[in-house]
Amino acid sequence: MWKCLLHPLPYSYRSSSSGWPFFSGVIHRKSMKTILLKPVEIIGRCPANLSPDDVLQIVDMNLVNPERHNACFLALNHFPPMVWQLQSESRFFSHASCPGCTSELEQENRVVFLLGHEDKWDLCLVISEYLKLRMRVGETNEAMALRDEAIQLQDQGEYLEALDPMRKALEVLKRAANA
Repeated sequence: MWKCLLHPLPYSYRSSSSGWPFFSGVIHRKSMKTILLKPVEIIGRCPANLSPDDVLQIVDMNLVNPERHNACFLALNHFPPMVWQLQSESRFFSHASCPGCTSELEQENRVVFLLGHEDKWDLCLVISEYLKLRMRVGETNEAMALRDEAIQLQDQGEYLEALDPMRKALEVLKRAANA
């Protein structure tokens, strides 16, 4: 069995859904956010067989996998800085890429992950989809105005209210992509 960069991989993880610690240190915070982690783009072939249906949780800085989804510990070793940033609440979502696997040099094998606060997960998913589509088709003025409205609401701490204009902005981009 291989060893993780931060911790040895506990054998019990394979047979249970118990947590896997991201850090050996202690975070001195009263309440920690539950962070969800999901592959949103798979480039090439993922040897860990990750799929967009896999969702993992980071609870109290431990990785938990209650649904027993696939996990790639090589990729997870690159996420602690993003998890720290999300736990500090300086942001509520982030995208991160695994280092990629080089088993087939002719083909890039890499997974892009979305990490986000569980209580804002729906908004995280919509923003992620919006950003991906915006890269592909560009951004219309209408979508930009709706996105700006959502950002203003987020800045005011109104995350639930920001979901509606963000969904509308995504729909505008989808229509533009199909035009």
